[in-house]
Amino acid sequence: MTHDEKNRRSRHPSIQVEVLFRLCYRNQSQDFECSPRVNPYLVPLFTLILQERTMRVTNKSIQYDAILVAGEGEDSHRVCGQHKALLKIKGKYVIQHVIETLQQVSAIGSIYVAGPVPKLTAAFQSAGINLGTPKKIHLVQQKSNLFENGWHAFLNSIPGYAEDNSMNLSAYREKAVLIVPCDAPLITPREIEYFTGHCDLDRYDYFLGLTPEQAMAPFYPQGGKPGMKMAYLHMQEKNYRINNLHMVRPIKVFQRRHINTMYAFRYQKNIINAVLLAIYLMGKEQPRSLQFLSGLQLAMLSRRFHFPKLTKFFSRWTPKKDLERAISGLMDTRFCGLEVPYPGAALDIDNDQDYHTMGIMYDQWHKYLADLAP
Repeated sequence: MTHDEKNRRSRHPSIQVEVLFRLCYRNQSQDFECSPRVNPYLVPLFTLILQERTMRVTNKSIQYDAILVAGEGEDSHRVCGQHKALLKIKGKYVIQHVIETLQQVSAIGSIYVAGPVPKLTAAFQSAGINLGTPKKIHLVQQKSNLFENGWHAFLNSIPGYAEDNSMNLSAYREKAVLIVPCDAPLITPREIEYFTGHCDLDRYDYFLGLTPEQAMAPFYPQGGKPGMKMAYLHMQEKNYRINNLHMVRPIKVFQRRHINTMYAFRYQKNIINAVLLAIYLMGKEQPRSLQFLSGLQLAMLSRRFHFPKLTKFFSRWTPKKDLERAISGLMDTRFCGLEVPYPGAALDIDNDQDYHTMGIMYDQWHKYLADLAP
C-alpha cells in the first residue's frame, strides 16, 4: 500500500470500516448473510463501529419539534422592564433571532412557542415572521409557570390533542422534543445540529447541554470591550455553563413536578436560593443531591472570592457521572449532561447589563461563532 493510500484510508471512516470488514471476513466471495470464517477478535470492534455509524445516520434523519418557553409567569425574569424574548438586538426581537436559527436546522420539525399569544402575535406580525413556512410555528397560550408552559407546548405537539379532551398519552412515551432558550440570540444552527446529533436516546431520556468554561472565555470583558462573566458548575472533570438546550421525552420524566421548583432556585449566586434549594432537597430525602449541591455552591463561592485551591478542592465533591445519577434518581428518569463545544446557547440575556453588552458586541460575537470550526 502506498503512502497516499494509507493517508486516504486514515481520513475516511467509511474506508476504515471497509478495511475492518475485510479483516473480519476473510472469504470475500461470500455474502454477509453467509457464514464465512470470522476473525473472532475483530468482530466485536466491527460491530461497535457499525452501530455507531448507524446511530449517527439515524439521528440525522430524525426530526424533533422545538419548544420555546417564552412565558411571563411567576418564575419569569424581566430585563430592562420588558419581556426578555421581545427585547430587540440589531433591529430584531431576541426570540426572532432564535426562530431564524431553528428554521435553518433540518433536524427541527415544527416550532411551538409558549407565551402571551396576543403579544407574540403582534410582535411576529410587525417583524414579518411567517408562521407557516419554512417551518410551521404554533403559538401556545402561556400557563402560570415554566413547567406548565413547557408541558402544555409538548401536549400541543401531539396530533389530535385538545385541552378539553382527555387522551391516552402512553403512545407518545418515546416522543422527544428539543427545548430551546428564547433569550439566546447568538445560538447557531451548527450548535443545535451538534446537540441533536449527539443525543443517544437509546440510553437516556433527558439531555441537558453543558458548555465547557474554555469555550466561554472569548466572551469575557477584554481589551477595553464589555463582555459576560458567567457562573459555572464546578465539577471534578471540568467547569461547565448550562447552555439551556434540553432534549427530553417529557412523559418519561416521571417526577417532572420537581422541574419548576428547581428552576425557581436556579440563580445560585443568591445565597437565599441556595439555602431554599437545600431545604427542598432535604425534604425530598435526597442526601446525595444535597452533597453535590454543597460542593457546587462552595466551589462557586470559592471562585467568587478568588480561592482557586478551595475551588478545585470542592469541585472534587461532584463527579459528573455521580451528579447525573443523582439527578436521574430525583427526576425518576435517565439523565445525561451532554458537553457541547459551541457556546451560542449559553450566551443568554439574564439581566440589564447582559442586554446592553449583547447590543454592543453582537456583530463581533456573531462573526466569531460563524467562523468556529465545525
